[in-house]
Amino acid sequence: MIYGALILLACVLVTDTQWKLDTSPVYLGSLLYLAIPGSILGFTAYLSLVGRIGANRAAYATVLFPIVALSLSAWFEGYRWSATSFAGLFLVLLGNTVSLGGFRVLGQWRLRPDRKRIPL
Repeated sequence: MIYGALILLACVLVTDTQWKLDTSPVYLGSLLYLAIPGSILGFTAYLSLVGRIGANRAAYATVLFPIVALSLSAWFEGYRWSATSFAGLFLVLLGNTVSLGGFRVLGQWRLRPDRKRIPL
């Protein structure tokens, strides 16, 4: 985050942009929301998830963030799902299934007497 802040500072100084803080209640409220629940509580919840299921599996949860974002956008902002949106949703879910070993576990239920069952 420090690198991003330094790059942003350099861009502001090069372009001679004036600093100004929007003091409207809507802006300050959204800033506080992003700072406290959006960052502190979210990071704490993610670390709790890492502690419960491990870092490898918890990393795949971040792939689901766009799905949550699109769902909230559809609910609150009237976002309309398109064929491309559903294709992306399908690919995200398929990728998570494959990466977490879903097909390996699902594939054990085929009629193959020579294979051992994979413990869940």
